[in-house]
Amino acid sequence: MIIWLASYPKSGNTWLRMFLRAYFLPNDKKFSINEEGNDDYEAKAFPNIDLLRENEINYNKFEEIVKNWINLQIYINLNNKVNFLKTHNGNFNINGYPFTNSKNTIGGIYIVRDPRDVVLSLSNHFNITYEQAFNNMNNMQNYEFYDKNLTNGFRNSIMGTWSSNYNSWRYYQEKKIHLVRYEDMIKKPENTFLKILKYLNLFLSFNIDESKIKKAIQDTSFQNLREMENKAGFKELGSGDKFFRKGIIGDWEQTLNPQMIKNIETNFQKEMRELDYI
Repeated sequence: MIIWLASYPKSGNTWLRMFLRAYFLPNDKKFSINEEGNDDYEAKAFPNIDLLRENEINYNKFEEIVKNWINLQIYINLNNKVNFLKTHNGNFNINGYPFTNSKNTIGGIYIVRDPRDVVLSLSNHFNITYEQAFNNMNNMQNYEFYDKNLTNGFRNSIMGTWSSNYNSWRYYQEKKIHLVRYEDMIKKPENTFLKILKYLNLFLSFNIDESKIKKAIQDTSFQNLREMENKAGFKELGSGDKFFRKGIIGDWEQTLNPQMIKNIETNFQKEMRELDYI
């Protein structure tokens, strides 16, 4: 069965995956941003190129990926274990094809971040303007491409708008989704990650160790992650100079112009109020 690690891009999904890697790291391994740890807790991207090829999906046609969302998950679940899958896909139903269902999913964690900061991070990651980043976030036909430069790659996920992505997971009726705010990961990491582990403990048997939580938080601190990227690079780097850019809260206040702030707050007002961002 599947546990989703879902989010809109640049919202903390990578940090969560790195934390889980660090927390469940085998004793004989050293934490690395580029090398996997305990395979049982490593999140695989969905859908990924190997999975599509193994199942002979014509991935150059996005509608074929959509038609096979469930079939691909059935294939993954043939291993009869809990599978962590990372996605930026909205939990949408397209032409009668649901992204997932209760037969394949047992739960999920959704990480959300203030869209005003997401604009900045997206702009850096894809080397686009703030205006382009916002327009993408406000476009229902906003896709994730397999190619990091968004030029030669095929469409492998539909993210939709920032608000539709959030709502599709936040209010998923079939399973309880654990909501995490990126800002809480920064402000109160020990409490936030403890709650995440307690949620996972509903589905997996493992001991929760507060000393291990503290160490995993230290290992995956923004400073440490950035130092590792500076030394060895990061395989998930987009088109920007660095993947781990700033990792702070409220950078938008000094960076975005008043009109852009107004546009974001107007378009995503309902969700931002619900999340205490405004």
